[in-house]
Amino acid sequence: MKNISIFLSVIILTSILFLSCEKEKQTYPGVLIKHGLKYLYLPLKQTYGSDDRVYAFSGSATTDLSSLSGTDFTYEFWIKADDSCSIGNRLASSGLDAGGACISERRNNFELYLVNAKNGGDFAIKYARLNSDDDFQQAYMISDTTGKYLFFNQWVHVAITRSSADNIAKFYINGDLVGFSTDSLWIQPVNDTWLDINYMYRGSNMNFFVGGIDLYRVSKIDRYPSNFTPSRDSAYSVDENTLLQLNLDKHLTPFSPATSFDKIEIFGSYTYFIKVHNSVIWETDSDVYYPLYQ
Repeated sequence: MKNISIFLSVIILTSILFLSCEKEKQTYPGVLIKHGLKYLYLPLKQTYGSDDRVYAFSGSATTDLSSLSGTDFTYEFWIKADDSCSIGNRLASSGLDAGGACISERRNNFELYLVNAKNGGDFAIKYARLNSDDDFQQAYMISDTTGKYLFFNQWVHVAITRSSADNIAKFYINGDLVGFSTDSLWIQPVNDTWLDINYMYRGSNMNFFVGGIDLYRVSKIDRYPSNFTPSRDSAYSVDENTLLQLNLDKHLTPFSPATSFDKIEIFGSYTYFIKVHNSVIWETDSDVYYPLYQ
């Protein structure tokens, strides 16, 4: 009987200590701080010019954009559109005529820009295959045709891919397939020269994007043959299929002799420099506070 009493006392004491610890965890006043990620931020301005653009150049070398196959590729990045972004006409025959803020394009190749939403959301994204002469659209996909709605001031992952294994061109929003085609028309030409990131060029620089851009990557393969779950928590892993990667964390180096712009750090096999002008701004997402005990 005495042994049973001792055993019960031990259980009761252990339970009290356990509950005390649990209570302490729930009421602990401390916090852990997770600092926000840095990203490129394109601010709202009265006028825009050449100093507001970010682009990569192709010069027919083995280490630039011309080395990217037209049949196997992935372009991907994160955007956060400001509500001041211009919204284009989804039915227009080109990005120039539509007038929507351009996220990215390759001249005479493809363009990605904001258009009016059809059934919900603040905007949609139009991905168009361009002809090689006057940048008019030969075919297109729009992000909201499958009910994927997009909103201002929210991060969105955008990816366009193609694989020679299945001959399917795909358009993903936040890892979900929103458009695809087996038409060979989506095979990209490889002789174009510019990859524009926050604007389009049609005789002059125009249709500038306003908002945040993060983690831009161009790959030599189709990285996403099916739906996936994107994450901004860390940069992509660089591998032999990474042609061009911009983490956009404000790691800049000056030209020598000094100029009015700097170089941004590049990952991957691409070796041409990318100019960053003084008007470009980097921001950091607000610090996120987590309890010490989850």
